[in-house]
Amino acid sequence: MVPEILRSLSPAIREKVLSACVPLSFGPGKTVIEENALDQDLYFLQQGQLLVRALAANGVEVAFRVMEAGDCFGEFAAIDGLPRSASVETITQVSLARLPRERFLGLMHSEPDFAMAIAEMITRRARALSAQLYEMATLKLGDRLRLELRRLSLAQGFVSGEALIHPAPTHQALAARLATTRESVSRELSRLAQTGIITCSRQRIIIADLARLTGG
Repeated sequence: MVPEILRSLSPAIREKVLSACVPLSFGPGKTVIEENALDQDLYFLQQGQLLVRALAANGVEVAFRVMEAGDCFGEFAAIDGLPRSASVETITQVSLARLPRERFLGLMHSEPDFAMAIAEMITRRARALSAQLYEMATLKLGDRLRLELRRLSLAQGFVSGEALIHPAPTHQALAARLATTRESVSRELSRLAQTGIITCSRQRIIIADLARLTGG
């Protein structure tokens, strides 16, 4: 799969970036990047799923993002050379393309379109993080979960009435999206199911009524 960040680039630049990469593969449950490690390469996820984790100041490990095929990661250390800000672990079998830092920096200097694509990606992530922090500061977990289910429904084309989220994210993936624990997500989903707002089955979440889900 062509990484999302490279899709807007010309075929020549895209090939130049990918040809500078080293292919890698990992099985499930393996660590690709360790928090505070000093390696500084950029990675493209070509197949599989990855979980991003970080250790909070109180010692609690928080999962805050699930990456899918087409994502890239490691850009912070690749740019500033500082230790890794989070750990990245495999959820499934994954295929990666690793872009060594020296090649990454060379491309940033020689290919303005690539540099702009990196800048735009970082900006999108910063905006998403700002929205997530705002929701965390102002909303309870149950409300944040309802909003996330609404976003997932809209992404699959459902705007009103009954909605189907399929394939539905795992509880772990939802926890990562909401910066909380899997157990907390499971409890909130159970509450929604008990009220009849949702029905959960394997890889499916059926929402009885989107207006009722969000109180609209």
